[in-house]
Amino acid sequence: MTNQEAKALATKIVGDGKTPNMFFVTSSPYYNEVDEFGDRESQLLDGFDNNSSSETRVFDTYEEAEAYYNDVDLDIYDGVGSVMIEDRLTGTITEKSLEKIIKVEYILTEHSDAKLFGYKK
Repeated sequence: MTNQEAKALATKIVGDGKTPNMFFVTSSPYYNEVDEFGDRESQLLDGFDNNSSSETRVFDTYEEAEAYYNDVDLDIYDGVGSVMIEDRLTGTITEKSLEKIIKVEYILTEHSDAKLFGYKK
């Protein structure tokens, strides 16, 4: 089954509650960006697009899907920011993703022209 066929099948049947159950492992170039307030927003890794970088594999058992899921390395350079296991009966079972933490840091700076204007020697 090609990647496109697997994606189309997953889109059609994931979470429909019917049998026989099938398991899908999808990796994609999306990661979570977390701001200083803890808000999360899904972002696309630079240089990657969802159509060419995401991959979906189909498995007959949860054990096979989990073994593949555990072998997927999250890597910003390879375009893998997240991976998930979904099935036909329940939908999303488990997922992992990279998080980019945005931290705002305030530092004190000061500039004085008091000496230039003759207020200080």
